[in-house]
Amino acid sequence: MPEGSLARGAAAAVHVADVLVLGAGSAGCVIAARLSEDPATQVALIEAGPAAWRDPWIRIPAGFARLYASGKYDWRFHTEAEPGLEGRSIHWPRGKVVGGSGAVNGLVFLRGSPRDYDRWAQSGARGWGYDDVLPFFRRMERWAGEPSPERGTEGPIHASEARHTSPGAEAFVAAALAMGHKRVRDFNGAWHEGAGPMQMNVKGGFRSHSGDMFLRPARGRPNLRIMPERTILRLLFEGTRCTGALVQGPAGPERWEARRQVVLSAGAIGTPHLLMLSGIGDGAHLQSMGIETRLHAPGVGQNLQDHFLQRMRYRVKPCGTVNELVRGPMGKLRMAARYAFDRRGPMSIGAAEANLFARVLPGAEEPDMQYLFVNFTVTTYDQGPDPWPGFMFSACQCRPDSRGTITLRSPDPADKPVIRANYLEAASDRRLMVEGVKYARRLAAEAPLAALIEEELTPGPRVQSDEEILAKIRQDGGTVYHPCGTARMGEDSIAPVDRRLRLKGVEGLMVADASVMPLIPSSNIQPAALMIGERAAALLTAR
Repeated sequence: MPEGSLARGAAAAVHVADVLVLGAGSAGCVIAARLSEDPATQVALIEAGPAAWRDPWIRIPAGFARLYASGKYDWRFHTEAEPGLEGRSIHWPRGKVVGGSGAVNGLVFLRGSPRDYDRWAQSGARGWGYDDVLPFFRRMERWAGEPSPERGTEGPIHASEARHTSPGAEAFVAAALAMGHKRVRDFNGAWHEGAGPMQMNVKGGFRSHSGDMFLRPARGRPNLRIMPERTILRLLFEGTRCTGALVQGPAGPERWEARRQVVLSAGAIGTPHLLMLSGIGDGAHLQSMGIETRLHAPGVGQNLQDHFLQRMRYRVKPCGTVNELVRGPMGKLRMAARYAFDRRGPMSIGAAEANLFARVLPGAEEPDMQYLFVNFTVTTYDQGPDPWPGFMFSACQCRPDSRGTITLRSPDPADKPVIRANYLEAASDRRLMVEGVKYARRLAAEAPLAALIEEELTPGPRVQSDEEILAKIRQDGGTVYHPCGTARMGEDSIAPVDRRLRLKGVEGLMVADASVMPLIPSSNIQPAALMIGERAAALLTAR
């Protein structure tokens, strides 16, 4: 709803809390739950999506594919036509539900390399090196594997290796070992290079996410208000201090005010969008949208990063792939019965069963590609599994050099922002992806994996030269769904957020979500987002 229509309509109902958290995603749920542990602190948590506490498709790990296809809890973002991908627009699903993207993603639970966080500190986010953030990673997790000083054992988020490993996943790991890789004991330990079963955020066969594990137990606290199905329109200010937010609620406009602190946790897309709608961003861009500039902050919406992938799809011999199991009612029934009996089998698995971190380019000092084994094949998730036995593994860049932007489409909060990922813009990304496909083919040719494979479907056997591989990547490649970095931490004048997560130039406003990451971690970003939530809560408590 345009802001002007609110001004002409009924007066907004006023609500007040000590701390106002805007966005109930992975980080926002952690922050609200942690702060509400102090009964003297009144906390309000605002979320655009519903509180789907009991939706079985959120709770069942394999339900992520159904959620993706239905778009039920999805903001339905899309990039603009991507020049590096032959003008294709890429669907960017983001969770619109209490729990955010952590409630609908593929449950891969990997922190990345410890060096990733040292690079954060080196880039200007002092105090965010690995030794600094490790206590917060440990605090939020309950690791079910072998004890380690790197892992937490008493946190709300349960993490474990996959409860089910298919013959294809076992062959994938064995093939990686045959290539000379080591079996990784813990991908979230001190070193992650090598292969092994995937780690997932699962508790007893059910998804373990911050909406369920942090927030749900806190619902009964009298000092915590969880307010779903409320769209945040813009931030409110008194001078240079952020005092709250204007919200469109189910019954009309609402004005939410914070006595002490506003925490913006709307995600890598929502956070820069809301900042710009509120007059914080590049002044020239805001002026072109007819928005008065409250704070010239040209770094807002810049530095957008995402992992890029190419799926290696294979038609295989019958070996228990999901493609085979879902082809008839009896297969589906057996799969459901096994899950109901002991919470195992394919329904207990999210997006991937096994994982490999590998050095692909000559001279690489640490892994530059990640390969995720998936026990089914799809052309798109909307269409479901292919009608033949198949599995695939995704070749994913660990640290892309290409950078994108988030900008406004209009001053209307109802209009989605303009997303330009600029995939493959950097020559280094193009080179790595081509070599990553060639490396994947070497992996597929190793025993025992080669004995299962009948045909490479994508990129396909006719695609051989570097030029042909790159052309196919431009046609087929896509996102790993990890946007971040659009309100990065740093000491330079362009970085919008300081190392204590405060928005520079504004009082009373903290930013705490994936947007503050200066550099994308080497793998899936959910644990890093949860860690940011833990650290934000600790910073606020210390204040």
